[in-house]
Amino acid sequence: MNTLITQAVAFTEAYRRHAGAHPAIREAACLKTQFPALLGDIQTGDAFAGRLPRRRIAYFGTMMWAAFPPEPDGSRSEGKQGGYGFDFAAAERYASSPEEKAAVGELARFWQTECSVARVRQEWDADLRTCLLARASAPVGGGLPVGGTSTGFCVAVDLERLVTRGLPGLAEDIGKRRAQVATQGGDAAFLEGLGLALGVVTDVCRHYERQARRMAAETTDTAEGARLATIAASLATLVDRAPQTLHEAMQLAWLYTQLTCTNHPELWRLDGVLGDFYARDIDSGRLTDDAALDLILSLWRLVNENGDAAVCRIVVGGKGRRNAANADRFALAALEATRRFRKVTPQLTLRFHRDQNPALMRKAMEVIGETGVYPMLYNDDTVVAGVAAVLGVSEAEAERYHPLGCGEYMLAGCSPSLLDSVWSIPKSLEAALHNGAAWTGARMGPPTGAVETLDTFERLYGAFLEQARYAAGVSAGVYRALCASLPKNNAFLMASLLTDDCLARGRSLFDGGVRYRGACVMGHGFTNAADGLTAIREVVYRQKRFTLAQVVAALDADFVGHDALRKALQDAPKFGNDDDEADRMLVDMWRDINVAARDAGARAGLDFFTVSSVNPGGYGMGQQCGATPDGRKCGEAFAIGHAPTAGFDRKGLTAMFNSVAKVDAANGGATTNIKLSREFFMGARAKVEALFKAYFMKGGLQANVTVVNRDDLEAAMKTPEQYPHVLVRLGGWSARFIDLERNVQEEILRRTLY
Repeated sequence: MNTLITQAVAFTEAYRRHAGAHPAIREAACLKTQFPALLGDIQTGDAFAGRLPRRRIAYFGTMMWAAFPPEPDGSRSEGKQGGYGFDFAAAERYASSPEEKAAVGELARFWQTECSVARVRQEWDADLRTCLLARASAPVGGGLPVGGTSTGFCVAVDLERLVTRGLPGLAEDIGKRRAQVATQGGDAAFLEGLGLALGVVTDVCRHYERQARRMAAETTDTAEGARLATIAASLATLVDRAPQTLHEAMQLAWLYTQLTCTNHPELWRLDGVLGDFYARDIDSGRLTDDAALDLILSLWRLVNENGDAAVCRIVVGGKGRRNAANADRFALAALEATRRFRKVTPQLTLRFHRDQNPALMRKAMEVIGETGVYPMLYNDDTVVAGVAAVLGVSEAEAERYHPLGCGEYMLAGCSPSLLDSVWSIPKSLEAALHNGAAWTGARMGPPTGAVETLDTFERLYGAFLEQARYAAGVSAGVYRALCASLPKNNAFLMASLLTDDCLARGRSLFDGGVRYRGACVMGHGFTNAADGLTAIREVVYRQKRFTLAQVVAALDADFVGHDALRKALQDAPKFGNDDDEADRMLVDMWRDINVAARDAGARAGLDFFTVSSVNPGGYGMGQQCGATPDGRKCGEAFAIGHAPTAGFDRKGLTAMFNSVAKVDAANGGATTNIKLSREFFMGARAKVEALFKAYFMKGGLQANVTVVNRDDLEAAMKTPEQYPHVLVRLGGWSARFIDLERNVQEEILRRTLY
């Protein structure tokens, strides 16, 4: 029987043996069967230990992409499982012999009801179950507004506390808190579980130390032997004390992040975590600049080879960093490493503000020009206040924001990011135009009036907001079920240990430990919905060229036979051209949607509930939406993030920047993709930098830049093997252009090239 199945059996047996134990004790026992058993070996050239397998069957973590348990009809989907995850496609993927297939089949039958996804579904009420399962089986163009069947979540743990206290210091902290349970309260079993989980980290360090020493003894390559000896020495030291060198700090941060986040690492404020180590080692002569850069490049390579392409954010810069001078030194080296590395991940992100060292932005523009995509740029002078407003926290706490994955905001070190619900905003507009139904006739929301009763734009917009409130309530129900189920069965020990205020309160992540328990629904199609509302207002209510009933009939026919009406809708003002009315529609709509989400979240018991508009899922969500009144046809991709619809920003880069800068910072996160020609970016650098400076001074939140030639994109579609180096931005993440599906490549080609 292969080792993957053997581990899954051992994991399941540990779970069964501790079925009646406290969740933290059971979880620690399962983690011990998981690590180091599922960890990959050190490879030639690695400067640090710590690799994850691409394959796993039974697993505990914050997020695991795997096949969900089958529905009653036998259908099976794939998504992110947090907590206890099981890959229900394992029999086909990993089992070859009859014995292996039988073993995996038995495991699948057990986890069918025990995995965290199944446990959460037990918390769904009838309405939520009907809505979510109906959406999963909807035909092309007939999807429902809201979905959410996953249990995975992201965390950005407090790595600064990790490297400051070290493993022995954290063990001491746990011991002190356990001794205080009688006087200060707390969950004694949870605290015991924390200690056991920390023991797993120690076991992993010793495992890799032994492996590194054995490999060093076997190699004949002097440089490789030295590298392996350094890994072994750092790991041996980390068991006994806190890190003192850059290598030790990087090794501990990487290893702990892997054990916590698996292949979804989010390395928040890495320059603040490592800056002092970097400066001390270089200033003392322990490392040269080149040697330190080699360490960073090795970390970049491990992130790239072990992380998922849509996540892996490494954030540098911004307000609130400790010892900014040393942090800046590391940040500049990180930018240089990204310039040399030129891969899809890690997604290097530069937060900046007006008082920050200008050398960082100068270096960032140089790196964008050479990599074509990195770093992403986030304007703290605008974003911090926006995060404080939308999450209801102080600006000091908002400085802890981390634009994870596709750009959604989370608070690093004090709040996990639940991202398990999606919302198609154009589907809510579709429901308003069909009295609460989809164009296919499927019920999507409450009745809000037949089309004949929507005789003013205000009534139409009111119907849309009622549909939006309904969708927000369904989405909040997804998170209510998650927050009700997760603490009953999971302690998330690794994440809890480095998240405020779990240790101080003596409670696990979702059991009263975190400071803020919030969530974000991933919104799609904001621009299409806003442009559609603008077009209806212009064509139907102002110009009176067509009736609303005619517009709905054209949408239902996917514009077949309605060419003149479609052209009128397309010719109406669009977001992205510095048109105040079109821009105001998006700004107001987004504000109203976030108010609806905030209120729904409060009813569900969340500290905050926000809506982002960032995710490239707009490609897939567009396939599940009928035609929209901005002129988009059924099944076509939505505009990505809060960027203009591809090809409809026709007034130039300055006009587009002016439109985007109007968007309120108080939202769950927003990304804007900007495609610049290499000739313009490299040949008119002073002008480009002046444009970006003006955009950010006017309140621009962030920028995802793709620097590319159209000829390269077109050639890559014909001869992809010659263009593996061309990277592009999708939503909040990047990809090799040649790896994208044809419809996504075509959407990127349609984007305006400045």
